[in-house]
Order: sequence, then C-alpha cells, then structure tokens
Amino acid sequence: MSRNVHGVRMATARCCPADCALRSDWEDELRAEKAMLSEEPVREFHRLLKLLGHPLRLNIILMLLKRDHCVCEFFYVFEEPQNLISYNLKKLKDGGLIESYYRSNHKIYTLNGTMMPVLRRIMGAAIS
Repeated sequence: MSRNVHGVRMATARCCPADCALRSDWEDELRAEKAMLSEEPVREFHRLLKLLGHPLRLNIILMLLKRDHCVCEFFYVFEEPQNLISYNLKKLKDGGLIESYYRSNHKIYTLNGTMMPVLRRIMGAAIS
C-alpha cells in the first residue's frame, strides 16, 4: 500500500494484525524483524551510538579522525575540566574506540585500528 503526501509517494505501514489478516505471513515477517534487532551487529551499532551520543566524545572522535592528538590538545580545544575530558577519554578507550600511547612524556590518543573504518564510514558526512 502507498499514499501520497504532498505529492510524494510513501509506503504505509500496516498498523495492526487485524489489518494484516489478508496476509498469512505477517507474524513470520515480524518475528524475522524482531530477531534481526537482537543480532550482534545491531547490538554493536547500539553500543557505538551510545558511546558517540555524548557531544564531547563525538568531538574527540571527530578530531581523531583527522590525526592523533595529545591529551593536552583536548584540554585546549574543549576548555572543559580535565577530569571531564579524562572521563570521556576513558569511556571511549574502554569502549574500544580509541587507544593511547606515549611519545616522550606526552600521552597520545589514536583511533583503534580495527574501529577506524567503521568510524570513518559512520562519520563520513560529518568530516567531509
């Protein structure tokens, strides 16, 4: 079924099982959709969205998509308390999105190599 809204053809959703009585497969279709929502890739996507849902964490990731950064650069850019930045860096690190290493006496943050392609794809529009 479809309908026109402001000249645009849109598919309409079936609103309840009674409307689907003509289709014998509506339960199977909904079971398949429900199962898909509990699969590992979807759960992983939920986890990533939750991690990236905080503006500071999102901005950290956007900076790291360009290049590695020293922790002191985050303090300068964000002008937030050190403990807030450190807390959010820890959340990203514990979530597997970033890693850190030392260069001389400076702690440097970088994107996790395995997550970089995923993050670049998700953030592609934001950094172009």
